[in-house]
Amino acid sequence: MLLPLSVRSLPFLLPKPAATVSIVSWSAILVASFWLPLGSVVVLIGLPVCAVLGLSLALWRRLSQSATTLSTLETPFRLAGDFEMFVRYEQLAASLLTISTQPDVIYRAVALEHLDDLVRRASLVAQGTFVFEGTETWRLVYERLLRSPGLHRYRSVAWMRSPHYWQDEPGRKSLAVNLELVASQRLTIERIAILDDALWTATETWPVEPVRQWLHEQFARGIDVGFVRASQLTHEADLLADSGLYGSRALGVQQLDDGGQTERFTLRFDLQAVIEAESRWNRLAVYAESWANYLDRYDLPG
Repeated sequence: MLLPLSVRSLPFLLPKPAATVSIVSWSAILVASFWLPLGSVVVLIGLPVCAVLGLSLALWRRLSQSATTLSTLETPFRLAGDFEMFVRYEQLAASLLTISTQPDVIYRAVALEHLDDLVRRASLVAQGTFVFEGTETWRLVYERLLRSPGLHRYRSVAWMRSPHYWQDEPGRKSLAVNLELVASQRLTIERIAILDDALWTATETWPVEPVRQWLHEQFARGIDVGFVRASQLTHEADLLADSGLYGSRALGVQQLDDGGQTERFTLRFDLQAVIEAESRWNRLAVYAESWANYLDRYDLPG
């Protein structure tokens, strides 16, 4: 009896061991079909099928691991087209090689701890997140963002819990940049100030000095200013934040100490984070009082 074409050509389509196993299995099933009940034949077929599926899954996992390893080996080749990144890759690789040659166990333990911290920070950068400590360190990046080509609108939420907010040297320099860019019509700036109730009490028409003057100067020089008492946001706690929206490009969030000084500034190049911040801005704007409208109703103290 001639075998079907698929069986006759099997040795040419599969590796020799696989072809042999397949022919023997099929032959066994054909013989069994003449001598065993149908249920037993189904079991006989099902067991090898399950085994093949299990082996296929194991092979797929192994190939996936191999692909990952290959990708790691290809890293320098992929980075070769980005000269600036490749130079840093070479420097890091050279440092790791030097560290790995040091025999002192304490040195190695401390080195690994520092490298773990470096890996964590690199992971954050890869996700588009940068964390700056202190005021002056973030101010330079802040200014670069505001002056960057393509940025036309900056929205700022100033959570003011101290009358000295932005009154230090970096703060004054940052405000000067704001005013310069607005005056030159290179940037539209909208700022909403969230004022602690101690800075704008329910019995007072205007906020205390120097807060009132700080806000009025910005309004007078072209910044769109709004303000709201923090107590009005009791049921909207997620709106209580000190943040800046750099167009649709990035979101910046400040953490301040009790004196109004910046302790940490987190910058996120993350479109989803920007979208969520825009939504919070729109909700906050519902509560905020426009400085221009407020001036139409109340005279500014002399």
